[in-house]
Amino acid sequence: MTLDEAIEQCENRSDMMIGGVTYFRNFIKKEFAQSIYTFIVDMDNVYSGPLKRALMHDWKREDGKSVPMPTYIVNSGTGLHLYFVLKKPLPHFKRQWEQIDQLYRQLAKVETTGRVYIEFSSQWFGQDFRMAGGRGKDGWENTVFRVGDLWDADDLAAALGLHWKTKDEDGKEVDFKFEYKGEHPYRAEKKKRAKTPIYRRTGYYLNERVYESSVERCRTETHEGHRYMSMCALSVLAWKCKIAYTKLRSDLESLIEPYNKGAMRPIRAKEIDSAIKMYNPKAMTTQRLTTENWLGWEFIGARRNGRTQQEHLERARLLQTIDYPDGSWRNKVPPPEPGPGRPQKAAIVKAWRDAHPDGKKEDCHRDTGMSRDTIRKWWD
Repeated sequence: MTLDEAIEQCENRSDMMIGGVTYFRNFIKKEFAQSIYTFIVDMDNVYSGPLKRALMHDWKREDGKSVPMPTYIVNSGTGLHLYFVLKKPLPHFKRQWEQIDQLYRQLAKVETTGRVYIEFSSQWFGQDFRMAGGRGKDGWENTVFRVGDLWDADDLAAALGLHWKTKDEDGKEVDFKFEYKGEHPYRAEKKKRAKTPIYRRTGYYLNERVYESSVERCRTETHEGHRYMSMCALSVLAWKCKIAYTKLRSDLESLIEPYNKGAMRPIRAKEIDSAIKMYNPKAMTTQRLTTENWLGWEFIGARRNGRTQQEHLERARLLQTIDYPDGSWRNKVPPPEPGPGRPQKAAIVKAWRDAHPDGKKEDCHRDTGMSRDTIRKWWD
């Protein structure tokens, strides 16, 4: 049916929904999303004061900072639905899944947390909402208002401060641009049949202090609504920080008491068995933004006194050279006693196995930091 027919059908009804995404064979699942026509953000408990100030100041925040203005606003009970309509459909190509997901989550975060008395609310970009022209769950009529212009996906990302890097077909690093059907921003015209490169996340290990501080913050800052997902996030951080499985389970069990204090629904011990399944190699590709959404709070960034990461690392390496001219800071464990036979790494593996009779190669890799090939070579 046409849009006008759909609006006519939903009059006085609260059971008709609309979304901004099309799907392969109409199978509504993230992996089957075909094209994104609009990003829809849900804002809960938007009262007249914050809304009036936003509209009077060109949708700026209370601190004067500009945020993207939605194309349409739909009132829904005590909240709003913000529609950011795209100029042309954005294909949900696998090579840009991560960027699309980050774009929507950052958009939801910027549009909600920057307003007074409005809490962060984020679903996923395919979430559907009750249609304008119909009624909300409380019986009030939903009305739509045009307030802004159509958006280009790259311009929307730039307005949110998002910038990514990728590689072209020659392996050269370039700025990421969203790709549309029939358009290949990284493919040369003379190589029309060349395969478009896919940016793949590899992840990186973290200092164990990141995990320890996260556990402490969960005790006081993670509240009902984020409790189970925070345990999933801690499982991911434990893998990235090379924390032992037994310690992770012990820490999760210790969170049950503070999590259940004053909670409407208590956390059950069997939920730990489900959350701890996130402790696996796939944790290395989990994004920081995703982990923060699960935890319910943001990580505190490193302070470098205004210096860039490159400048900070150059100073750190210079100090290492001065303090440890022989490179001794690189040794993660004390060197073994000298003697004939196998090299030093073999002695490290043997010492670890003596201290952990039932240990596995994977545990030795996380504890010593040596490569799996080296551990396998000297294991027997």
